[in-house]
Parts: sequence; structure tokens; C-alpha cells
Amino acid sequence: SMAWSGSMGVPCAYPCQMPFFAQSFVIPVVAPMPPPAMVAAAVAAAGVKPGLALEQIPAGDCDVRIGDAASAASQHELMQRLQQDATALEQNRTALIEKSAWKLSRDQEGCRLVQQALEEADSDEARSALVETLRGHVWEAAMCPHANHVLQKYVVTMKPAACQFMVDELTQQGFASSSRLARHKYGYRVLQRLLEHLLPQQTAQLVDGLMTDCVSLSMHRFGTYVMQHVLEYGSEAQREQVIAALVPQISKLSMNNDACMVLDAALVKGDADCQDILVQAIAECDGAIGAMAHTRRGHVAVLSLFGLVGGDLLEVAKRQLIEQAASLKKNRFGRLVLNFVQTHCGDIMVGAQGGA
Repeated sequence: SMAWSGSMGVPCAYPCQMPFFAQSFVIPVVAPMPPPAMVAAAVAAAGVKPGLALEQIPAGDCDVRIGDAASAASQHELMQRLQQDATALEQNRTALIEKSAWKLSRDQEGCRLVQQALEEADSDEARSALVETLRGHVWEAAMCPHANHVLQKYVVTMKPAACQFMVDELTQQGFASSSRLARHKYGYRVLQRLLEHLLPQQTAQLVDGLMTDCVSLSMHRFGTYVMQHVLEYGSEAQREQVIAALVPQISKLSMNNDACMVLDAALVKGDADCQDILVQAIAECDGAIGAMAHTRRGHVAVLSLFGLVGGDLLEVAKRQLIEQAASLKKNRFGRLVLNFVQTHCGDIMVGAQGGA
């Protein structure tokens, strides 16, 4: 009796030669038969002489050959079609993104599409064209939860000169615009990228706006990261300006966890003169070292300080720890500081005896 075999629905007189699963589920496949010429080619390839009855053809062989030939022809046709359309599709996709970049940038999925296009663009001209519709909207984009990522991606993929329009649009918002942006939960990220990748002379006006609010920004949960970037990427004059603003406010800054990160950045990134000024200011500020040593971020700055301090100031700094030793021993950050000083700066109890 006849059964249906294979993907093309060719009748087979030998169901016993089919795989077990095919014998168990003999289901006719509704599919068009291949063209006669394809059948003839497959039969010839199988080595079957013309005129043989279907029952005389080796079971499954003809079916497999026809299926392979049909599959190969279909795959080849599909690949040809894809290759022909690929260039046109990519051109249409890029043109659509360029036309709608501002709208896409404000959407969660759309902003990812624009960022991907910026990464994949093959020239600066192509990247500039992609963000053309964002010109005039930089301030709004910087504060958008999605578009700020597009601005950041543009900054990191372009040369500094190509990003000048962003600085110009931000400064047009007023002298305090950079300070406002530094406090914004999305805007501060854009400021960070600009400070990282642009030249100090390009960002000078933005930094000037930050300096008028330096201490307050240092204690702000977002502003602290911007001020750390000024210390890391700014010019020497800008770093000196920041440290000069911080020194008179050490007592206040030492009590703030976010500000302690700025103090640590100043200790690590400042030049030797700036480091000496700041170390002296902290060491001579009564209670500052002890307060900082108790906190997660403050104790890091204290460790940096003890890596720099020496001479009489070292004994002054040790004395601050001794005064709060009992409390520090009960605090996990305090214990880290005490152990570090004990290992690298000598026995603090010796310092205590000397100061008694």
C-alpha cells in the first residue's frame, strides 16, 4: 500500500524503510509539487533509468534528492532577493533615522536606534547628519531620560570641534546653566562626557558657571560627579580654582559623604602644591579626619591623605584619629583607617604618647 513520505509529499511504497517517527506519524504534507524539470533532474542524479516504475525507485532516494534541490533553489532565490534589497533597505533606514532623529531620541526604543546608527556610521559627516534635527534642542535633550544618551553617544564618537554646538546651546541658557545641569539627574551625565572629551578651552565657560557654586555642587548627589570630573579633566588653573574654593569649607565638606569624594579626587588628581594645601587644611581642621574616617566615602579620602602627609602634619593627623579611636574601632570604615595607619604610618599610640 502507498504511504506519504518526506517533506514534498512523494508517495513511497516502502514505509518500513522510513524512520521510526515517520512510520508512527504518517501525515500528508500540503505543499506544491516541484516543477517536472526539477523532478527529472533529481531522478537522473539518483541514477534511476528513465521509464522505471515508481515502485522500482529506491525508497526515499528520489524524495530526498527532490527535497534537497527544491530547498537549495528556494534558499538561493531568497539570498538573491535579500542581497538585492539590503543596500536599499539600509539607505532607507538611515534616511528615516536622520529625518526623525529628534523624535526617536525621546523614545526609549528609538534612542537606542539612533545610538546604534551613530556607532555604525562610517564617517563624521554621517554622524553629524544623524543628529542634525537635534540642533536647537540640546538643552531639552540633556534633561530627557532618553535623549541624553544620544547626546552622550555623539560626544564620545565625534571629534571635539564637532561638539561645539552643544556647548554653545547650553551656555545660551545663561551663566548658571552648567550649575543647573550638574544638579539634574540626566543632565549631569552630558556634562561629564563634555568634560571628558572636549578641550578645556571649549568647556571653560561651562566650568566658570560651576565655580560660582563649587562647594554646594560638591555636596550634591549629582553635582559631586561633575566636580570630580573638573578636577580630573580640567586645566591646572581650573583645578587650583576648585581647591581654593574647597579649603575654607573643609569643616562643612568633611561632614558630607558626597563632598568627601571631591576631596579625595582633589588629593589624588591635584598637583603637588594643591595636594599640600589641601592636606594641611584637612589636617588642621579639628575633627575633620575623624569624621571622614567613619563614612564609606570619607574614609577613602582619609586613606589618600595619609598616603601624602608627612612630618609634623602626620602627627597632627594621627592625633585626630587617636581622639576618636574608641568610636573608630567600632566602625568598619574606622577600623580600615586605623589598620592602614598602623601599617604604613607607624603606631598611632606612639603618636598619642608623643602628643600627651
